[in-house]
Amino acid sequence: MIWLLGFIAYPALMYTVNTVFSQFANWHYLELQGWILCTGASIIWLISQRTITVQKSLVSQWLSSLISLDNVVLIILFCWSFTIAGVLNTHDNPLLNQPFALIFEPSKIVSQFSQFFAYFWQLSVYAVIIYGLYLFNRYILIRHLLATHGVFTFVAACIIFIAVLTPLLTAIVLTLPINDLPTSIANLTPSGNQNIFSKYNYQFMLLFLVISTPIILAFERQQQQSKFNEIAKQQVQTELKLLQQQVNPHFLFNTLNNLYALTLTKSDQAPQLVLHLADLLRYTVYEGQKPSVPLAKELDYLKNFIELHKIRSAHQCKFNLVWPSNSETFNIAPLLLIIIVENAIKHGVEPSSDAAAITIKITINDNILTLYCANPIRPKMAKNKRGIGLNNLLRRLKLLYPNKHSLTTYEQEEIWQTTLTLELSK
Repeated sequence: MIWLLGFIAYPALMYTVNTVFSQFANWHYLELQGWILCTGASIIWLISQRTITVQKSLVSQWLSSLISLDNVVLIILFCWSFTIAGVLNTHDNPLLNQPFALIFEPSKIVSQFSQFFAYFWQLSVYAVIIYGLYLFNRYILIRHLLATHGVFTFVAACIIFIAVLTPLLTAIVLTLPINDLPTSIANLTPSGNQNIFSKYNYQFMLLFLVISTPIILAFERQQQQSKFNEIAKQQVQTELKLLQQQVNPHFLFNTLNNLYALTLTKSDQAPQLVLHLADLLRYTVYEGQKPSVPLAKELDYLKNFIELHKIRSAHQCKFNLVWPSNSETFNIAPLLLIIIVENAIKHGVEPSSDAAAITIKITINDNILTLYCANPIRPKMAKNKRGIGLNNLLRRLKLLYPNKHSLTTYEQEEIWQTTLTLELSK
């Protein structure tokens, strides 16, 4: 919106005013060179924004490194050298005929190339000096002195820096042929004269530090924050991988125990259990590593898991199941719901020799999923004690669904009840 207002709406308004009202006909709001500069700045900004959003290909990495602060400052300085050299080349003896108009004629670069190049290399010396001052300020004064020793040392170093380097650098600039003029003619130094100790030279150096220091500090802060965000993102991804790796073996061990129990009794249902186990492992390996999966697949995984336990428990466990009918349009992080169901079976069925009933109810209202699970518990079971499964679930929910979930557990009449609500995405 700011770009559109500044580069589209405002120029269109000014053009209309200049055209309609004759008294504003000479109101030149921006010359051609200014439009070229603004367009170039806009293109550079758009490229820099694109390098933030696109994947890190070789081209985007090259563009990202090209648009670093150091490179941008260097490019701007040499563009300034080229532009001012073209302006000086446009006029005859510009320093002897001051003031001169800021007019740039590209055709004269070709017709008077040797003169243009003489101006350009001398102005490039100016650019190198200013660039060296910028690097010294950023990497010595700011990064070393300010960051390590504090503001007082930084200010003291800046005063010494200005006092020592100002006359030295001014003397170097005065040796350039472009400044080999009579003392009565203004030269290209901040003071415009031959006095290397002029107060205007010191004022220029002070102004340079006053302007460049906040810009460098702002960029350093933004760069540091970007690095912190990238590190935090990598840590989250690593932690999620570790948590998922902890979930999968835990599930596999329990399932193999089921298979082992059936093989001991030589049950005819063992092949069917192996088939269910293969489907479950296939989902775990291929779908469980994805950031999100269709909710319908996750529910099919739960159904296969429950069917597997029905085979083992036979009539020992009764499942009261409620499944949603509108799960096709939603996505969910994989292997979240299984932890609650697995814990219900582990603590509600396996420790008991009596028949047990487990209720699993999953509903979806708008985009809010609610999983309610109830299972019996032993009287001596430690209250509020969570195993590795629920601890991993809590951690994954905080990482994947911050402020978009709730998980509550409580006991009522020896029935352990767990309720999970989750805001789903499409």
